[in-house]
Amino acid sequence: MKHLFSTATIPAFLAATAVVISSSAFAPANAASMNFTINDFTGSDTQVKFTLDDSIAGSGKVQFKVDYLSTGSNKIADIRGIFFNILDNSLLKGLQVVGTDVTNKQFGPAGSVTSVGSGSNNLNGGGGSFDAGVEIGQEGIGQGKGDIQSTIFTLSHTSQALTLAQFSQENFGVRLMSVGSGNNRNGSSKLKGQAPYYTPPPPPPKKVPEPTTVVALGLFAVGALRIAKKKPLVSASMTVA
Repeated sequence: MKHLFSTATIPAFLAATAVVISSSAFAPANAASMNFTINDFTGSDTQVKFTLDDSIAGSGKVQFKVDYLSTGSNKIADIRGIFFNILDNSLLKGLQVVGTDVTNKQFGPAGSVTSVGSGSNNLNGGGGSFDAGVEIGQEGIGQGKGDIQSTIFTLSHTSQALTLAQFSQENFGVRLMSVGSGNNRNGSSKLKGQAPYYTPPPPPPKKVPEPTTVVALGLFAVGALRIAKKKPLVSASMTVA
């Protein structure tokens, strides 16, 4: 079996090598996240923080991190339901959610979701309706039912890539139970709020290769070309037994 290699291909090979080295060494990374807080509209005085990130869970996915924030005498609460709207309602049918604490979900019909899981896990009384709801844990605390002050889940779609743009200025809601402090946790709370306007981060500026890198590539190319010029441009062959 014969393999032919022509010295005439050296310049093209060097150019391709330089491009590969440059692109791999200086490929930029781009990530985005946004965070905001929402407050109670009825019940105990409470506050919850949302952090949404469309890169940490992988391309095309949005990670939700929801944290209860201690407020006054209400040091602790159990997160039971998370509600939200999405910009493109046609995506509701293909939404998927994965999370350790997720026990149920309701995606659509758009603008009609007021509860998820149990009937008491709702935002009745002024919370309005939403496009989607995710149930967290089970009703009650102790005995393996959970007592959740912070939870993370990942939202994805069966065929479309999700970004933070889908949640820009959209409404969010949270249902809290077992609100209070110590052994006094008889309160409950319902919260709502709006995400901020999302501005995609500008693409990072293109990095110029370090002078030492440019010089090294140049010397490598010049040296190889000198070797090539010393030999006639004919095809050399070798036989592999």
